[in-house]
Amino acid sequence: MERYIQQLIEDISEISKNTKSTKKAFEKIDGKNEFDEANIDEYLYGERIKIADITGISTMLLPPPKKLTKKQQAILSVELEKLLQEFHFELDFPINYPNKLRYPFIYKFWDEKHTNISFGTSHIEFCNYDLENCPFPKHCTSCKDWEKDWEQDKNQKDKT
Repeated sequence: MERYIQQLIEDISEISKNTKSTKKAFEKIDGKNEFDEANIDEYLYGERIKIADITGISTMLLPPPKKLTKKQQAILSVELEKLLQEFHFELDFPINYPNKLRYPFIYKFWDEKHTNISFGTSHIEFCNYDLENCPFPKHCTSCKDWEKDWEQDKNQKDKT
C-alpha cells in the first residue's frame, strides 16, 4: 500500500503543478472588473460536478479509510487538501483537528457535486451545528457557539 500511496501523491502533485501554471494566466486580473459578475454567476448557477471530476483524481483511486493506517490517512489528507485549495475549495475542519482523522471526511466529499469555480474560495463545512450529533466530538466549538448564540437570540426575543 505504501508504494500505491506514493504513486497517488505523485499524481496529485502533477495535477497541482498543472493547475498552478493555469492560474498564472489569471493572476493579473483585477478583482474589481467585468470578471466579478461572471465569477458570481459561475458559483451560483454553474454546473455541479463531482469533486473527482473537478480534480481529475477518480474516487476509485482513493483507498477506503479502513484500508489505511492513521499515518497514511494523515499523509493523504494533507495532500488532498492542498489539491482542493488549488481548485478553490477550503475544507472547514475545527482548528487543530488532526490530519489523521480528516481522511474519512475527504474520502466521502470526493463524490459530492459542487460548482467548479475559477476565482475565490468555496468553503466546505462538515459540521451541522447539532451538538448531540457533532461530527467532531472533543474538537468542535462551532456547535457550542451556535447553540449559545441561538439561546441568546431566543432569550432576547422572549424579552420583547
